[in-house]
Amino acid sequence: MNDQARSLIPASVGVLAYSLRTFLRFLQLQGHDSTNLIPAVPRPATWSLAPLPPSLSTAELKRFWYAFDRHTPVGRRDYAMARCLADLGLRCQEIANLSLDDVDWRSATIRLHGNKSRREGQLPLPQLTGGALADYLRHGRPVISTRAVFVLHRAPVGQAATNTTVRGAIRRAFMRAGLPWSGTHILRHTAAARMVQGGVPLKEVADVLGHRNIDTTLIYTKVNLPQLARVALPWPRRQP
Repeated sequence: MNDQARSLIPASVGVLAYSLRTFLRFLQLQGHDSTNLIPAVPRPATWSLAPLPPSLSTAELKRFWYAFDRHTPVGRRDYAMARCLADLGLRCQEIANLSLDDVDWRSATIRLHGNKSRREGQLPLPQLTGGALADYLRHGRPVISTRAVFVLHRAPVGQAATNTTVRGAIRRAFMRAGLPWSGTHILRHTAAARMVQGGVPLKEVADVLGHRNIDTTLIYTKVNLPQLARVALPWPRRQP
């Protein structure tokens, strides 16, 4: 078990240990003497906020943006959805729920509703994100009566995009860019990491991400390498 555990993450080691203890209890119920073996299976130590949240580097993000063909309607749509993920940290459902009425171009804000944390409010609309949305609405989106911002471009054409639409677009972009990810959450992590590294207060980062508890946002302080370098103590030199 020790050899197998070395190649696993702590969470997987915990599952392995739990399964082994469960099996030993089963043997005990079957009449086998495994009482002394159960305490011998250790519970792996785990700490909250221990993992480092993955995020795209500047070079990887640049490769990701180049993976969208913005000369086609679908490419414009997918690029605009990706900007909402990476610039605003939106969830797939939030993007799928976006309506034309949610975008206030005069005040450069975007309204959110019906998401995971059930928050309702407004977020500032960055220039690049707004530009991608405007480009899609003017040159890519079909002329239809539905109020959904993002729609399908294949049958049934004009139907509102879904979570699957967003996830599929991002997965294909990662494949074209040759990046080792397939989910959308890496872009949400990237948005949070860039905000923290840019000096945005944690409370504001939590508000943008829709975190109810700021403790959930604390993990992103570990990716703020410039600030961490300021408080890091020098590594002790070995005495000759």
